[in-house]
Amino acid sequence: MHLDNFVEIISGKLLNSPCISSINNFTSKLENVCTGDAFLSRDKNAIKEAINRGAYAIVSDECLDIIDNEIAWILISDINLSILKFIKYTKLMNSIDIYLFDDISFKIAKNIIKDKQVAIVSNVYELLESISQKNIIINFDILLFDIYFLQHSDVWFFNIIKQTMFEMRISFDNEEYNLTLPSMFTSHLNNVIAFCKQRYINIALYVDSSEFLPIFITSSARISEYGDAMRFVYASKNHNLIKQYIDFVVNAKWGIPLCLTDKQYNGIECRNFDSMESLIDVFMDCKYHFFIVEGIDSSDLIGSFKREDSGLSLF
Repeated sequence: MHLDNFVEIISGKLLNSPCISSINNFTSKLENVCTGDAFLSRDKNAIKEAINRGAYAIVSDECLDIIDNEIAWILISDINLSILKFIKYTKLMNSIDIYLFDDISFKIAKNIIKDKQVAIVSNVYELLESISQKNIIINFDILLFDIYFLQHSDVWFFNIIKQTMFEMRISFDNEEYNLTLPSMFTSHLNNVIAFCKQRYINIALYVDSSEFLPIFITSSARISEYGDAMRFVYASKNHNLIKQYIDFVVNAKWGIPLCLTDKQYNGIECRNFDSMESLIDVFMDCKYHFFIVEGIDSSDLIGSFKREDSGLSLF
C-alpha cells in the first residue's frame, strides 16, 4: 500500500519526509512486525525494537521523537478510530465477513470452532491482527461499517438424547457427545453449529465447562467439585447473562433462588449486598440453593476464596 494512501485511510498526519514510499501490513503487536510494516505504538519502549525488526512506519497518538528519519512517523488522534478505518478499507478490498455474536455464542464458538480460516476476536487490536482471515467473529459492536449478526436457527442440527440442568448428551453427525453446558444455552449451541454448517467451518464438539458453569458450594459455603453439591453461585457483570440465569433458576422448581443485586427482577427474591465480605453470611443461609450475584464476575468471586486445611472456604 502506498504510504500516502495509508496515511489518508487512518486519518493520520505524516510528520516527516521519509525515504520509504509504501508499507506492507499494519500491526500493533511487536512480535508480528516484519520488514515493511507499519507499527502502531502503544508503548514508546517498543519503538526501537519495531524499527530493528524492519518497521517502515511508526503510528502513534502521541508526538514522538523522530529517531530514524528514513522511516515514516505518523500522528493520529484516535487509535480505535484509525484501526477501524483501516479495517473498513481492508474489509472492502478483500471481501472479509465480520459477524457479531452474543457473549455466550461467542464463548461457545471459541470452544468448538477449530477452523484456521476463522478468527475469533474480542477487541479492535485482535481484529487488526486478524484481517487476513475471510471470516471473523467478534463480540463487540462496531458502528463504523456494516457487520453481520448471528442468526437464530429454527432447524436443529443435533438431537438431545438426555439433558439435565448442566449436562446434555447429544447426537450430532452420527456421533454421540457428552457436553457440560447449562440447558439454557442449548439454543446458543445450535445457532453456532448452524452458522458453521452453513459456511463449511470445521468444528469439534468439546466445551470447556469452566466458561459456563457457576461455582458449586456446600452448606458451609465451601467450594465443591462439580456435581458434589446441590447449591451454586453464579456471578456476572453482564446484565443479559444475569437475566438468563435468573430465568434458568426460577424454572428449577426444586430449589429456592436469591439474586444479590441493587435491581429488582420479577419472580425472584432480590437483596442488595455491601461488599464481597458480606456475601459469606448469605451463602451460608441454607434456605437458598441458587445465588445470582450481579455486579462482579465469577472469577472475582473465586479470587475471594481461600484454602484451608479442611478444604476450600469462602473468605
